[in-house]
Amino acid sequence: MKLLDSAPDFPAHVFVAEIDGAKARTLRGFYPRIAKTLLFPDYFGNNLDALLDCLCSLEVIGKQEVVLLIRNAQLFLSKEKAEKKTATLQVFRDAEKAENRYDGVNFKVVGVRGKE
Repeated sequence: MKLLDSAPDFPAHVFVAEIDGAKARTLRGFYPRIAKTLLFPDYFGNNLDALLDCLCSLEVIGKQEVVLLIRNAQLFLSKEKAEKKTATLQVFRDAEKAENRYDGVNFKVVGVRGKE
């Protein structure tokens, strides 16, 4: 996840899905937020394998470029064990790779530091 001090201005053709890291300090809090924000199917399994599958299949959004913007990124998964946060960040990196995508979408994750 690219970490910035402020959110960049994205072009109009980019779909920007925002999640507040302060409200996603655990996977339990994160999964429903990302599912709603990125229009995951109802059968989304609330686990890292299902997360990767859904992140690599974002054609339902209808845009060729999708950015997951995590505000207050320093708080994102801050109540999870380090290995779970690391595994989630690896899923993000894997979903950003073109060779892993099923949909041809250019997907990126951007974190923005917030005030604590």
